[in-house]
Amino acid sequence: MTPLDSRLRPFTPADADAFAALQLAALGRAGSGEDLLAADARRPPADLLRRRLLVSAGGEILGGTQLQTWAFSPPGFLHAQLMVHPHARAQGHGRALWQDLLVAARQAGARGLHTDVPDPDPADRDWASRRGFSVHAHRFASQLDLTRFDPAAFESQRQAAQAQGVTFTDLSSTDLNSADPNSADETTLDRYLNFVADRLTETPDLAGHPRWPLAQVRGILRLDHDPRPDWLVLAVGPDGEWLGTTAMIRFRSLPFAYNELTALHPQARGRGLALPLKLQVIERARREGFTAMRTNNHSLNAPMLAVNRRLGFVQQAGRFEMHRLLP
Repeated sequence: MTPLDSRLRPFTPADADAFAALQLAALGRAGSGEDLLAADARRPPADLLRRRLLVSAGGEILGGTQLQTWAFSPPGFLHAQLMVHPHARAQGHGRALWQDLLVAARQAGARGLHTDVPDPDPADRDWASRRGFSVHAHRFASQLDLTRFDPAAFESQRQAAQAQGVTFTDLSSTDLNSADPNSADETTLDRYLNFVADRLTETPDLAGHPRWPLAQVRGILRLDHDPRPDWLVLAVGPDGEWLGTTAMIRFRSLPFAYNELTALHPQARGRGLALPLKLQVIERARREGFTAMRTNNHSLNAPMLAVNRRLGFVQQAGRFEMHRLLP
């Protein structure tokens, strides 16, 4: 039951700006209503199961929920987001939103729920713990100041990669709009998507998860709506073998370049290639005029975290991923 001075109602596209503002106030998650609707338009309709708002009698938005599938969800789990505006907390609104969300998740047949809570606020984690959630993973962003970055400081790492016969290239010669499945361009792109899909299953984030379909890989690389093949970089061995990749994307409303992933084939690890590979997207970001680069990491990905620290990435506030099984 909702508090007497509030009511739950479905989200409509006209609420996009207000929902984005709620995400910023409650979770510190920046973005615009336009971004929210654009992301909705790109995803399959079944991915977003429900979005609801809690509003006061005067129409003020007090909180909201979102229930959806997510690329990093464990099999059978749904991603649950519950937000109460800071000025409206401790008034029973969170309890009302949670009960409504729990009913919806059970009706959807979910095996469990997972949610993210900001790590600087123990109260959020305690609130989730009292509702049966437990910490599963810790993730955080790291940011690099590109205005102060000195590529000359890493020349020895470049030379070490070159001494192994490693070269760096990208997909800029590949026509991402080619409709011919037998073309060289389409063959290269298909090979690249499969290469990335294989690397993703080797990360702490997706270990034990089903391998992503190629359409999902295309999605995270923005190939269908903002393709930048020159930002998809490969490390290639002396015999033409693909050793690793790094990929950069952009969010048009945010002022930084985003390093979506950097990954090496298992047989190429331990050779000092991750750092010079990552330098490739840093150089491209600087040429594009970006002043910062951001990436996200799982706290257990020690090798990549070490590379990031060496390059000068500074850890930002992060989030705990918390899981709850549903009876």
